[in-house]
Amino acid sequence: MNEALIRGSFKVVCPLLAILSFLLLLRGHDLSGGGFIGGLVLSLSMILHFISHQDSELKKWIYTNYTSIIAMSIIVLILVLIMPIALGMAGLSSLWTSIPFPIAGKISSVLIFDSIVFIIVSSSTTMAYVKFISFSKENGS
Repeated sequence: MNEALIRGSFKVVCPLLAILSFLLLLRGHDLSGGGFIGGLVLSLSMILHFISHQDSELKKWIYTNYTSIIAMSIIVLILVLIMPIALGMAGLSSLWTSIPFPIAGKISSVLIFDSIVFIIVSSSTTMAYVKFISFSKENGS
């Protein structure tokens, strides 16, 4: 009974947490902490999904794609650093659009930077959890 209740509630909670994480990312690019906190919330959503389903597909996906996710993130971070330098500005200066968007406000290179932080934090935290659980199971803890 308790396991079915937990699985059922996590089916509702996990997607809501994922949506909340993206809202934190979009809203937070104009405020402090959007990418980091949003990444932690997305990671929490993935970890809760993993706990409730013991999903080997999620584990396999994380193991196979982790290095490519980090590599692509570093490439995009380098591009975010180079864009302002190419325009004669200081590195990591923010570049803004003049078009306001409903949830995110004005889009800038800060949103790209926060998105990369979001991806790195969520994938790293989830990977750390999966490795910790795998290590615990291997050692019988």
